[in-house]
Amino acid sequence: MSDLLKRDTTVKIMSVLFAVFLWFFVLDSTNPIVSMDFSVPLRIENENVLRSKDIVIKESNFPRNVTVSLKGREEKIKRINSSEIEAVVDLSKVNDASTGFLYVEIYNIPDGVSFESVSPRTVNFKLEKIGENLYPIEVTTVGKAKENYRVVGISITPQTISIEATNSVISSIGKVMAVADITGIKSDTSMKLMCKVYDKVGNEMPEFSDKYSVEARIEVAKEVSVIPVVKGKPAKDYVDGVHKVSPDKVLISGPSNLLDSIDNLKTESIDIEDLDASVTKTANIVLPSGVNLVNSQKAVSVSVEIVPLSVKKYKIKAEDIIMENEEADDSLTYKIVDEEIEIEIKGTMEELDKIVESKLKPSIDVRGLKEGTYKRTLKVVLPSTLKLSQDVEVEVVIERKNEG
Repeated sequence: MSDLLKRDTTVKIMSVLFAVFLWFFVLDSTNPIVSMDFSVPLRIENENVLRSKDIVIKESNFPRNVTVSLKGREEKIKRINSSEIEAVVDLSKVNDASTGFLYVEIYNIPDGVSFESVSPRTVNFKLEKIGENLYPIEVTTVGKAKENYRVVGISITPQTISIEATNSVISSIGKVMAVADITGIKSDTSMKLMCKVYDKVGNEMPEFSDKYSVEARIEVAKEVSVIPVVKGKPAKDYVDGVHKVSPDKVLISGPSNLLDSIDNLKTESIDIEDLDASVTKTANIVLPSGVNLVNSQKAVSVSVEIVPLSVKKYKIKAEDIIMENEEADDSLTYKIVDEEIEIEIKGTMEELDKIVESKLKPSIDVRGLKEGTYKRTLKVVLPSTLKLSQDVEVEVVIERKNEG
């Protein structure tokens, strides 16, 4: 009896094994195990985590898609939608800027199939640490202010900017500049200036264009001449010569409409009454109400040259003397008694040296004179800076012309 039971059990086991074998055989014939490739979009995750570590990707060549190979029964494999599979590069796994690659990780593989491979298996990249540095802003100008106006000050806010970039970029920055166009400016002006960043060679770095700006305040002043004022007359036989003031120009500020009307400023009067020597004195500039000096002292130095007069003698020939207002009917003759008349002209040597004798045009006025001998005052043409030392009288004989 026990032998019979043992034989039954063995038969049953073998029947089951045969049935299983037969099932697998039929299954492999109708639904075999196959491998299939799927194109799956590659997703880059956690770039913000990378940024929080002050790291940026300098160079990368991430593929848009990766090829995922799965293995399983043909019927199951064919029902798989590639959109269900996820291919991920997780940047949070970067420890520092020296990391050069990460593995592509595959998620959401359907039940009943197995993962075989992914291509590419890794993605390569170059990382760089982010740095930050403060740079002073240099301000330069282009154009010209209105004639006689000058830019006397430029203030900016802020005076520095903080630039954040990769260490290699930070180390290449040479300077930061802002350019103010002052064409035609004549009054204090506020303006917004865009900054330009240049490398150490002097080339503009376009990645920073229109990224930084400053508020600028342009201060303007007008340049005007200083005119020295003198009063009084020097001692006898002396004249005042050159008047000099130092500085001879100053900068002024004030309301624009007021500055437009001012071309010069005068000093307080310097008294030269009865002086016989040159003098240098300090005098204040007289400022109109509402006008202020810019970077200048109110007191200026005024020098007045006191020059002794010299005398130079000239001889006038009688035939060179012009008769003014002769009788219109030409009935009279006029004759100068002396062949030469000596005159003395007084003035500074500088002015005397400029005299051209032919331009003296000596003359006497004979208006209304009839026959007879007369003395008339000689006149010569002189500039206002010269004069005759004394009046010179010329003797003239007037006769009637013989008729016939």
